[in-house]
Amino acid sequence: MRKLYPFIALLFLCSFLKAQQETTEYFDPSDEISEEEILVRLDSLKSKLIQDYYSNNFLEVLKYGDMGLKLADRINNLAWDVEISKYTGSALIRIKDTLRAQKTFTESLKKAKIVNDSILIADAYNNLGNLNNEIGEDKRAIAYYEEALKIYAAKDQNTRVFVIHFNLSDIYLDQKNLRKSKQHVAGLDTYIDAIQVPMFRAGYYFSKGRLALMEQQWDDAIAFFQEDIAISEKHEYTDGLVEGYEYLIEANVGKGDYEQAYVVRQQADVYADKKQEIEKAAAINEVIARMNVNQYKQELKARELENEINQQTAERNKIILYISLAAVFALSVFGFTMFFSFKRRKALVQDLQETNVQYLEAKKKAEELSEVKTNFLSAISHELRTPLYGIIGIASILKQEKPLAKYKEDITSLKFSADYLLALINDLLFLNKLDALKNRELESKPFHLRKLVRNITNSMEHMRAKNNNQFEIEITEDVPEFLKGDYVKLSQILINLISNACKFTEEGTITISIIPKEVKEECILLDFKIADTGMGISEEKQRDIFDEFTQDMKSNDFQGTGLGLAIVKRLLDLHDATIDLKSEKNVGTEFTFTICYEVTQKTEVEEVPKQEVIDRSIVGSHILIVDDNKINRLVTRKILESNKFTCTIAENGKEALEIINDEVFDMILMDVNMPIMNGFEATREIRGFNSTVPIIALTATDPTKSFDDLKGLGFTDLIIKPYDTADFLEVIKKNFVSTVKI
Repeated sequence: MRKLYPFIALLFLCSFLKAQQETTEYFDPSDEISEEEILVRLDSLKSKLIQDYYSNNFLEVLKYGDMGLKLADRINNLAWDVEISKYTGSALIRIKDTLRAQKTFTESLKKAKIVNDSILIADAYNNLGNLNNEIGEDKRAIAYYEEALKIYAAKDQNTRVFVIHFNLSDIYLDQKNLRKSKQHVAGLDTYIDAIQVPMFRAGYYFSKGRLALMEQQWDDAIAFFQEDIAISEKHEYTDGLVEGYEYLIEANVGKGDYEQAYVVRQQADVYADKKQEIEKAAAINEVIARMNVNQYKQELKARELENEINQQTAERNKIILYISLAAVFALSVFGFTMFFSFKRRKALVQDLQETNVQYLEAKKKAEELSEVKTNFLSAISHELRTPLYGIIGIASILKQEKPLAKYKEDITSLKFSADYLLALINDLLFLNKLDALKNRELESKPFHLRKLVRNITNSMEHMRAKNNNQFEIEITEDVPEFLKGDYVKLSQILINLISNACKFTEEGTITISIIPKEVKEECILLDFKIADTGMGISEEKQRDIFDEFTQDMKSNDFQGTGLGLAIVKRLLDLHDATIDLKSEKNVGTEFTFTICYEVTQKTEVEEVPKQEVIDRSIVGSHILIVDDNKINRLVTRKILESNKFTCTIAENGKEALEIINDEVFDMILMDVNMPIMNGFEATREIRGFNSTVPIIALTATDPTKSFDDLKGLGFTDLIIKPYDTADFLEVIKKNFVSTVKI
């Protein structure tokens, strides 16, 4: 429903011209500037924050907001601290980071009370009301709005009073509370003559129309909604037009004028399409903004670590200085001691210089990498997955290092962010691949349906147990055991739906049901149902829940990319199937779809050959790691050596062939993309004189590609980078055979 958030709108209108000024030089924290100059810069900075907010540059708002808070802190000015927090908190709401927004506004209220500025206190209450209104916490929103209303009314802040009356009337109208709705619409009547902002005047007629609609005063409602539409159309206010037309249709239907309602519906559809395009673009911008903010957080952590390194370096320099002074003092007493002290000092200085050179080189590389700004959709590729392998692997190793225990929380956060980004990349790549598959046939391979469902639920045991849920599998006896079709895509559909159910259900039941719908001559139609007893999906979100980047954003405790259900819909499109949704808030959700599969015999199902039992222990086995990336080699080697394997390193295929001529290996881990000689060429050469040694492909390629592309080239198995350590070790152990001299 329509909401008016006043303080930014008002300040934007009065500060827009000022915000056009050059804003590239706000401050340097090291500058020695006066308090008057800081106040001037804060005023200029506020204008930039307003401009960036309305340009959807939320990362800029947060970055420059941090600058403003530091400036205010330098002069101990809590009033400016509260002022800047308005904009940073509003930006956090727009990128759906409501927890940080809550913290920001709560701290702002405390500081406003310390300053004892009634307007700042009212603004803080208003901001908290806006936040709770946004996330659907109506009771809290009302309480905060009423506190702000008392202060604004006492201070004759007429425009702010008008907007709060509007927001309160909007909430009570949604709740069908006629008495309270009348009270706050009457408040709008009191101040409307002083209101000149077109959007606010349109909102006034909109509220009057909704109240008349509730009282079934159809003619009055129609007149008010027509006024709302006229103002919104004049000022190109799309949200106002869409909502105004929807309620105008309802008023005409209530009046019984169905012909006019049809005419209005045709007009409304034009603006509804425009609104949909605007909302889709806004959703993409919000996802990009969230990723930019996450990147900014990582940069802040990196700078903090860099500062700590600099402090450690300063301490080392201080120690060296003390040693040097001691050596000079000892020179007057013991010449012999001075000689060795001098040598020691020289060695320490040389070591420090070498360390500094390495650090500067690493810092330079890091800065070069940070300058490469990848576009959210066009630059996700092999080059992004490769450094993710290093980040996830090193983070996993660092978590086990006792000297770094105090950084465990930061390292865990780093690994979580990397895992989340990897999941987003994989979903996007898979979604793009599905677009390319629209005109291609599905695979048709035999499979055991009950085993497939059981394997999926077993793989999700951790997600099930995390929220203390229960699985119920209901497959009727008349469902054939062996079917023929694209079981990989069926697995992907079920995994996405069941994982969603696990995530949004706590201490409930998740039911997987499969029953025959119709037996045809060539196939059997199966009805699939995934139902849960979780939190449900709000009615307004059910219409577009299958769109990309769409979630029920009032469910703020749950994170995700908003791509899972979009992937499910694309996969079902390939099957010429549709998916139906039934959901009720706080009751549960049910997804159903129907797919036709060919019935087959057991003999046609491909059985996975069992591995030969290994009599000897694999501890101490010799593995050759072939990878041109130093960090990848380091991560792979540390994981293997921590599990008691012996490792040898080669930087490319040519070097690997030279080493193989002199040493015995139980297994070869072969990177695919390398200079001089790549993994394909090296594997072909090895298979020319040895066909038994396991060669496992290490690749950061698109994980949605089939292993069949590599199997025919001589590879035994495939490991996608970055990988989970447990899965990596499982592939290693699964592919071991007796040592063969090659």
